[in-house]
Amino acid sequence: MKELTINSEFHELIPPISPEEYSLLEESLLDEGCREALVTWNDTILDGHNRYELCQKHEIGFKCLEKEFDNEDEAKIWIIRNQLARRNLPPHERVRLALILKPIVEQKIKDKEHERKTTSQISDESPLRTDEEIGRLANVSRNTVRKSEVIEKEAPPDVKDAVRKGKMSINKAYKATRKAVEQDSKTDKQLRKEEKAKQKATESKTKKLVKSKTLGKLRYYWSIADDDERKEFKQWIKREGN
Repeated sequence: MKELTINSEFHELIPPISPEEYSLLEESLLDEGCREALVTWNDTILDGHNRYELCQKHEIGFKCLEKEFDNEDEAKIWIIRNQLARRNLPPHERVRLALILKPIVEQKIKDKEHERKTTSQISDESPLRTDEEIGRLANVSRNTVRKSEVIEKEAPPDVKDAVRKGKMSINKAYKATRKAVEQDSKTDKQLRKEEKAKQKATESKTKKLVKSKTLGKLRYYWSIADDDERKEFKQWIKREGN
């Protein structure tokens, strides 16, 4: 049986299937064999990781469809496009997948803009925007892309989990995220205010303690000083006061 390579970066781009889906896939492979070819690039799996694992486990034969790409970035783009086309994913999960390609999309936009400037090409087309390109990949608006990006970066775990599973809409999750962020901001402000007040109280207490100890020492030295020493001390106080 042919040995294939599993690239962890490629594998992580693909949302995992549920235990129920995995079990159904295993039953199908045992009953009907591996009817669909695994997609590979240089003998590295692009699509079919679960089928490959189960075929290895049960010694089931499989076929491969070899793709040709110039580099790993192109392979990653194919993987994401393939997942978006094949799977019935919730809107946020579609955007989350597309956002994985953000660095690649940004670089392609920079390269295209550089080419336009260096070749003095005249074009009526508006400059490309990263969020628009991500939106095209995920089949959503750029506004939805921005909201999903905020959710991924700042949402509480329960909100993030719900919107990824499609149990909460992107708009609702975005509002919940903004509310949580504002609440955290208020909490941070209150904590900073309390810390400042505590620090101020500590400083005030310290100053009083120092002042008390200083006065106590002055009283002691004054009580044991002779007339000349007291006179000299009074003159020093006068000079310092001026």
